[in-house]
Amino acid sequence: MGPGARVPLPRLAVDGGRLDAALNGGLLLAGCHELYGPAATAFALMLVLACPRPGPILWISDGHNGGRGEDGRLHGDGIAELGGDPARLWLVAAGGVVPMLRAASEAQACPALAAVVLESHGEARAIDLTVTRRLQLAAAGHGVFTLLLRGGAPRPSAALTRWQATAAPARRLAADAPGPPRLAITLARQRGGPADMSQLLEWNRDRRRFVAAGQSAGQPIPIGPVPIGTAFGRRLTHHAPPHPGAGAAVAVHAKAVAA
Repeated sequence: MGPGARVPLPRLAVDGGRLDAALNGGLLLAGCHELYGPAATAFALMLVLACPRPGPILWISDGHNGGRGEDGRLHGDGIAELGGDPARLWLVAAGGVVPMLRAASEAQACPALAAVVLESHGEARAIDLTVTRRLQLAAAGHGVFTLLLRGGAPRPSAALTRWQATAAPARRLAADAPGPPRLAITLARQRGGPADMSQLLEWNRDRRRFVAAGQSAGQPIPIGPVPIGTAFGRRLTHHAPPHPGAGAAVAVHAKAVAA
């Protein structure tokens, strides 16, 4: 690379095809991205598992469940089924939107973290244009991959991208067993780039990444509303271990709930 040449910013490939081309190579890791829809939690989990940055993943919830059903909570066994290490996920129940945002502000300043996920429920009107601008500036400044899960209708935002995610039927394997989980995603908005693009993605647990579903053989079969097994569904209580770089955010008692 010659003198004065710009160093490419790290990115996370989404589909290895047209979505990544529209994103100039994938999701910018030093950025904040918004996720909506009934499978937004699943999509966020898969994205952070695919993130190439080392270190813990801090998942901060506002502590409410008004926007998602019981399927939307995380479970360690299911994370392992997706090829991830449950010990990497530190779960924080912040007890409200404002405490969640305060914890995120500390977490984004910690370079030891691989990613920060903020999980809000309902309208969460406190997350306005100014707040999302701060989240984006912090993500860009510190390089921590940041995902914002939002309920309710889309609102003005300074996030780099906005995605809608829903569950999709899995393809049929031998003996009529369902294949790997699939998601139907739509790039609804991209700041300064093309959008309104949809793709069917299939999760590859061995490589911890998505592939376009058209690259996989097999017929789709219905598998229910959330296609990632026990990653959502059972009750798990976890105390996040302290980390010297993440401040008080990771010392909060966290609960991941399922049946």
